[in-house]
Amino acid sequence: MIKYALSAALAAILSAAAPAQANTLVVDGTLFRQAGGTTFDVWKINMQTAGSFSVNLAAYEAAQNNVATAGYATADLNGDGELTWLDPDTHWYLDDGSATLSAANHLARCDDIANNCAMVSNGTINLTSQSQAQGAADGSIHFRRDPAFDISLAAGAYQYVIADYRLTDAEAAAGINSGDTFSAPGGYVDPILDYADYRITFSSDTLNFARSGNTITVSQVPLPGAFWLFGSAVAGCSLRTRRKTAAA
Repeated sequence: MIKYALSAALAAILSAAAPAQANTLVVDGTLFRQAGGTTFDVWKINMQTAGSFSVNLAAYEAAQNNVATAGYATADLNGDGELTWLDPDTHWYLDDGSATLSAANHLARCDDIANNCAMVSNGTINLTSQSQAQGAADGSIHFRRDPAFDISLAAGAYQYVIADYRLTDAEAAAGINSGDTFSAPGGYVDPILDYADYRITFSSDTLNFARSGNTITVSQVPLPGAFWLFGSAVAGCSLRTRRKTAAA
């Protein structure tokens, strides 16, 4: 009887512990054109524990002759009724707490899917580009410009940088993508070139994502409440068994 109760409790826990889908966080951002170039965004990533997750970026809202069907295709990422053209260049840095980005802390770059996105593997970071089909899962319409990759990070503080193509180490340190402008494909009338939108999707089967401002805290998925109920059940069954044995 005790064995059956434990088996039933364990089955309940396994059912409760299996998530229906990966834990996902979606964040939106906008880069702007200024007199000296274009801005870039820095997302602080606080890894409370080592772990792996996927990053999928959607930014190039319109494409020409780089999609499955001929002509134009569009994807209004944030539903604002506008189309913008950000060719994203993304970078990972260690976060040493300083106000500027240092080339010495640069860990990896992922510009396009399977292009300017070299695989990196060491004790701090492991990054591998996804396929174009995987990258298109977030609604990306461009042939490969929107990067998508799988990444593993050791516990610690990092910075994920979103910029327009191309951001150099010197520009990152200076805080401006010098001389850069957003460029639309030919054929558009009065294209929006003063700013550009993007959307990042973080997802994992084993990690939680919590956002506060520009800081994303990454932690382990907590054990479900059923786990602690199971522990109580095991303890109770064990205690009853000992009492029964003593009485006998």
